[in-house]
Amino acid sequence: IGIGGFKTAHAGWLTLMSPPTSGLGSRARHDVVVKRPFEKVYPKGMPASLDFKIGRFAPKDESAKLFREANVLYWAKALLGLVYDVIDCAVAAASEPVPFVIPRVCFVEAGLALSYYQDSSKPASKVASACACFLLEEVIDGRDNDFVKYIHNMDPNPLLDPDESGYDFALFLAFTQHVQYVKTGGLVFISDYQGMYFTLLHCASAF
Repeated sequence: IGIGGFKTAHAGWLTLMSPPTSGLGSRARHDVVVKRPFEKVYPKGMPASLDFKIGRFAPKDESAKLFREANVLYWAKALLGLVYDVIDCAVAAASEPVPFVIPRVCFVEAGLALSYYQDSSKPASKVASACACFLLEEVIDGRDNDFVKYIHNMDPNPLLDPDESGYDFALFLAFTQHVQYVKTGGLVFISDYQGMYFTLLHCASAF
């Protein structure tokens, strides 16, 4: 599908032996985006060259990177849920209906998949070793130009200008950061908001 600064993305599908009732893997051959981290391998003596090969990390390092990313996404979903709990309580306690539309967004459904192999030299062994780790994400319909970065991870202000489409939504995301920071006593908030209007594809947690 494409390549980013840290991961490659590939089309794939997921079939689970015991599928959930909804969400990722809830049906057979569920279309997914398969992501895997990489490192840039440059020709010897040319570290600044644009011509590089994709190198893969050792299984231990690869799984550590993706487990960390999956954990960030897990906490990001919880923090976004906290914001909507605050909003819902405020709306319920209000004496009049809210005079504006409150965006309802979510993060992509995601999970980790590990590939294992068994040592053929020890057929009686039941121990398998992980040889690769993948981050699986739900497929989001949309075009490349629908993808927007709303807030940078180094600046709390929206990246969009006030006259740009999506600026009001970026302000809402800045509001969610404020709620998260206050409600966690200044411990954590979500940063690096990016994605499409109703689905956030990527984020980072700032501690």
